[in-house]
This record gives sequence, structure tokens and C-alpha cells, in this order.
Amino acid sequence: MREIPQTAQRGRRAGAPDLDRLPPGEHLAAPGQNDPLGSGQGRHHRRQGSLHVAGTPVPAALGRHPERAQTVTRRSFVAAAGTAAAGAAPRRTTLGAASDCFPSRRGLSTLELIELAAQFGSSGTQGALTSLEPDFARQVRARLDALGMFLVVSVSPVQKDFSRFVQTVKMAKEAGAVALRAATGGRRYEDFNTLAERQAHLDRVLKAIREAVPVVEAARIPLGIENHKDFTLQEQIKLLKGYSSEYLGACIDTGNNISILEDPIEVVEGLAPFGVSSHLKDAVLEEYAEGFLLGDIALGDGMLDLKRVLAALRKHRPGIYLTLEMITRDPLRVPCLTDKYWATFPEKNGIDLARTLRLVRANKPKAPLVHVSGAPPEALRRMETENITRSLTYARESLGLV
Repeated sequence: MREIPQTAQRGRRAGAPDLDRLPPGEHLAAPGQNDPLGSGQGRHHRRQGSLHVAGTPVPAALGRHPERAQTVTRRSFVAAAGTAAAGAAPRRTTLGAASDCFPSRRGLSTLELIELAAQFGSSGTQGALTSLEPDFARQVRARLDALGMFLVVSVSPVQKDFSRFVQTVKMAKEAGAVALRAATGGRRYEDFNTLAERQAHLDRVLKAIREAVPVVEAARIPLGIENHKDFTLQEQIKLLKGYSSEYLGACIDTGNNISILEDPIEVVEGLAPFGVSSHLKDAVLEEYAEGFLLGDIALGDGMLDLKRVLAALRKHRPGIYLTLEMITRDPLRVPCLTDKYWATFPEKNGIDLARTLRLVRANKPKAPLVHVSGAPPEALRRMETENITRSLTYARESLGLV
């Protein structure tokens, strides 16, 4: 892929109108047609997550017996949305809130996700298109236009039924999505035991991307490949430069590559010229016997220099769609001191390890990390709501995302 030229981006509004400022019964004017580059005119994005905790028991208030969050029904969704909206409606932020911000509310339809993100004062969301029926896509578009929100649709080009990917792209366009996001792999240090296994997976990924590019070009909707703890920075840059399509770029996650021993600022700066969208997140780090813990935390409470991150993104992509990805879950274990971890990183060396461990030790958490697994669904939802609210407030008040 070539770097997406900045001059080709669509102009972007200074900010999305506050929903609470609209007269009763009045809707926002429908935004114009989306351009292929995913810039942010008329819609803005962000996604959210939660505090990862490790090494600390769940407080007694959360209950001693593990319970898993249940898939929501439409009735429980309405109750959840009502909780989020309790009190005065929050001021609008241009940061979107992704579906991963709501682990206690799994099972929402795309329309329900849009409503929930709006209740939190977010201007957009990222998530799956939960129906591929044309009528559903038209309903999604109408609701996005009425609320003045944007949608980034999560897709999976690496699948056996490629025709489903093709149909998803078609319906995402019909639904008014501004961009697509794909994660082509998981944590490679967990998923593969040998370099050969990793290479076989990479071959499948590259084949899928080759087939996906003509599809998104025909639909004129950009696809961002996320740095999802699989590609190193240089691997992803090489992949993207291998295509000349302006419809293939990156969904830039601001914290993921810490898990593969890379500096988060260097990753953002390296991928910014290819940016279609971004997962804005903060991070908390803590050592453990086999490496370190990597957790999501409310924006502004972690170790990332988010103002520098935003400056790097906007230098190359002023209109990049931003979504909050703050997942309320236990911290992830990064076992970088084990032999298995290194099996698929032949190019990594002691310098990368030493630099990352210095980063971990220089950014000790301000408070003990907390485990959320085993928490009752109601407690998980309270933590989730607080994490999202704190993050979106920080985005408005400290990052100027209004």
C-alpha cells in the first residue's frame, strides 16, 4: 500500500453537535457521502474499554463466586441504556465508543450499539454489522444520519466463506459506514508454537488481503488492518506498502504493540501515514514472574502520552476516525521471559526486551491492578460504565475532542 495522501481527505467538522442542544423532535442534517479515505466530516469515532487487573483478588463487594456476564436481551439493553443516560445527558465528544467498550452488554445489535454509544455522549462507534439484510442497513444509515454519528464496521477477510465478507462490505457501504476495520490475527506469542505455524497463518492472511482489496475498492470504502498483537511495526508497514490502493490502510491501536516489545509512540508515528482509523486507549503496566502485565485503563490514568499520540496521528491524518477501546477485563499476561514467547520473533533481540522492561519499571501503576473476572454482572457493568465515562470526559476536557 502507498501512504494515503493527506490532500485527498475529506474536510472535517470542528466538532459534532451536542445532542442535548437540539430542540425536541429535531434531527441533525444527514452528512454528505463518505469519501474513500475515512476522514471525519460529519462523523467522528472512538471506542472504549476498561481496567485490566492482575494479582489482586476481587474485592468482597464484587462477590466471591465467579459469575460470567450474560448476553443481553432487548429488555436488559433498555435498562442498561437508561442507566447510562441517568441524569443530565453528557456533552458530546468526537471520540467514538467501540463495541469492545461494553463487555457486559454483549449481543447488542448494530442499532442498539449506536443508541448506547449516543447515550454516553459519543459521536460514533465501531462494531459488527449484525444483519446483512438491505432493510437493516437502511435502518442503520437512517439512525446514524439522525444522530450525526459515524460507524466503522468490523469485518473478517480471513474466513472460509469469502462471499460473506463481500456481502458485509456491500451492506456496510449501504449502512453508511465510513470505514472497515479488520484484525487478521491474535496474540502471536499465544497462538503459535513455531515459526512455521506463524508463517502458514501469514500466508492465509496475505491471500485474504489480496482478495479483499478489489472488493473494498469497488465499494469505495477504506479497510484498516489493525495492529492486533500480531504484526510488528516493520512487518505491517511492509505489508501496506505492498499495495498501491488508497482503500487499504491501518487501524492504529495505540497500545497493542507494547505486548510485542515495541515503543507505542514509534508505532503510532510509523503507522500514521497509513491511518484509516485508530483505537485510542491508555495502558497500565506491571511486572510479574514471566514478564509483564498489560492492561487497559481509563484515558488519562495510564502511562501513554495521549496528547503526543494525537499529535502524531493528526500530523499525517487530520481527519482520522478515533474510537475509544477501553476494555474492562483482567490485564493481559505478556510472558516475554519464556522460551515460547520468542518462538515466532526471530528478529527480536535483547535490546527490545531491555527497552520494554525499562518502560514497565519506569511506569509502575499508581494503584494495584484489579481482577474483574468473577465479578457479578452488575458490578462489571458499573466498572465498565465508570471507565467509559471517565475516558470520554478526559477526551472532551483534556484532549479537546469536542
